[in-house]
Amino acid sequence: MQDYVNHENIRRYEKLIAISEGDPSRDEGRHQTLLRLLAEERAKDVRRDDSPNT
Repeated sequence: MQDYVNHENIRRYEKLIAISEGDPSRDEGRHQTLLRLLAEERAKDVRRDDSPNT
């Protein structure tokens, strides 16, 4: 279940970042927050892939 949530978060952040990048009047602070959140979700995904299956 956590994998599903993680992947959905990644998809959502990618979508919001793409919208933000195309907006000439974007809020730079919000954009940076989205980039940070995306990086955190991707890091969780990598850590889970590296962990042994028990």
